[in-house]
Amino acid sequence: MTTPDSSPGAGTSSPVQYDTETCDRALRRLLGGEDESPRTRILFHGGTREDRQQALARLTRHTTANVHQFRVPSLLADRRMQTQNGLRKAFDHAAEESALLYFDAADALFTHSHVDTPDDSEERALPTTAEYFFDRVVAYDGIVVLALQKTSHVDWADEYVHLVVRFEE
Repeated sequence: MTTPDSSPGAGTSSPVQYDTETCDRALRRLLGGEDESPRTRILFHGGTREDRQQALARLTRHTTANVHQFRVPSLLADRRMQTQNGLRKAFDHAAEESALLYFDAADALFTHSHVDTPDDSEERALPTTAEYFFDRVVAYDGIVVLALQKTSHVDWADEYVHLVVRFEE
């Protein structure tokens, strides 16, 4: 599994509340300022789907990239290779267009299991679905936005993102 990005700001930014000046400044710094990195990862925590879509529209004002949106459960299959192929295609197609990738309902990555997953975790040499996904996120040469609801998932993913944007519940 890829180790978390050690670039400036990765995993070190305090969460910001959506629709505040602090949030706008953080987005401008990440997406339009001198700190702009070709690899930018943002996590949306909480909120309604409508709120997250509104935030995504607002985010796209800071970039000229096309947006490729996915609901993560639609990318998950019964077998590990099918899931990895679906995720690979999503990332590869977006990379061809230098698109902003948005993954909604990403909590499913942490709870999904495959029919071909070994029973004994000590025998499991293959990465979990979440590990495979975050390897692709870290390697993606563009902007990735993830939407998570559960705090435990946000805590786990925090080290892989540059900014956590919290929404009111």
